[in-house]
Amino acid sequence: MKFIRFKKMHDVLLVCFLITVIITLPFEVYELTHILFSIFLLTIVVVRKSLNTKFLALFLFLYYFLPFLNISTYRGIISFETLQLYTIGITCILLPFLFSVGNFPEQLKPKLYSKLVVTRRLIEFVLVHILIVYALLGYVYLTLGNIIVNQELRFFLNPKVTYILKSTLYIPLFIVFFDKSQFSKKNILFFIILPLIPPFFIGSRGTVLIIIMSLMILFILKGFPKNRRYYLRNSDLWKKYKFKIYRYGFFSFLLIQITYYTRRIFSDEFISTNDLVMRYFSKITWYYVLIAPLYFSLRETVGITEKIVSKNAYNKWFDYPIFFSEIATLLPGEQISPGILLSQQLYNSSGRGGITPGIFGALYMDFKYGTVVILFLISMLIYYFYKKSFFSDINKILYVLTLTQFLHLYHRGFFKFEYLVAYIIVLFYISVARIEKVKE
Repeated sequence: MKFIRFKKMHDVLLVCFLITVIITLPFEVYELTHILFSIFLLTIVVVRKSLNTKFLALFLFLYYFLPFLNISTYRGIISFETLQLYTIGITCILLPFLFSVGNFPEQLKPKLYSKLVVTRRLIEFVLVHILIVYALLGYVYLTLGNIIVNQELRFFLNPKVTYILKSTLYIPLFIVFFDKSQFSKKNILFFIILPLIPPFFIGSRGTVLIIIMSLMILFILKGFPKNRRYYLRNSDLWKKYKFKIYRYGFFSFLLIQITYYTRRIFSDEFISTNDLVMRYFSKITWYYVLIAPLYFSLRETVGITEKIVSKNAYNKWFDYPIFFSEIATLLPGEQISPGILLSQQLYNSSGRGGITPGIFGALYMDFKYGTVVILFLISMLIYYFYKKSFFSDINKILYVLTLTQFLHLYHRGFFKFEYLVAYIIVLFYISVARIEKVKE
């Protein structure tokens, strides 16, 4: 029978904190709500034992604490109404993981574990896949130019070509399931390095980072005992490789910094980092320059959502939710992207680039505060794969993929056909692999 189980004093502490935040909402004191809910999220990161809950709470903490600091004039001043929308929405995202619903593996009867085995046939398909994508990448660079240096060129790419060039993104997920005898420099080259180069070379650094993140999470989960919750203390693999994972995380952060600054150095359209910091922070300091890439990236979506909420903007352009409107850009003819449309309507922009309102802004235009219900349902889907992942390598991949796709969607806002393509590619390679039932 389904039930809600509170985990001793930690749950009591979190519930009290959450009630305190809810009580403050009617008073509309921006700074108080912001700091209390930030502490609440950080407390989850510290006291929760589950790797999944820690990771999700840390992501939401960064996305809440940093961009809602009204320390710059970038994208205007964020209002309490927008802060309240995010506060309630993030709470709904975390609820399934904070107060676990249903039985956990140690309470269930032992099950057979579904183990995924990488076959020679799968490797052959990977090699053919990579060859096709690299041939297309060479053609794009010969006809369009060097996109990695001049990233404005990516706006001229056909969406279908972009999907093909990004299709190798999901190959690295399968290297986690190699046997020890299969690990070699050659397989690392073909299953990690080569698949990630085409998306990166067309300026899709965000999706590359998402896959690197997915790979690290999947690598950690694979090291946990079968049919057990993902507590870090249970993983010998985490204890052995945690410092390497920290280094990879630092490398990913460094990659964001480098690509951010490089983009502004070589671009004729974007102003320099120093000019940007001076314009919005009024003075140049090392810490403003350091946080600039992450702050402006996160502030961008929150600021656009603020514009949508404050103007009470609604979807008057499509007969269906604007959240799904980007899928229509793949249809024959000329369809405008929702990001470009919002840029023109909200900011009177004439550029080719679009804006990203984040999942809150995109859903709010059609559903208003129904947005928080949709976020809860998405979280329940992630939670479903989370619980299934204890018993199956297949569900481990689907869980990690769903989680990281959601994090990307959380930032971007508009649902892309690419998210569905990810599942098609992953399920295809799973079908090519071999599944073995093993007793644990």
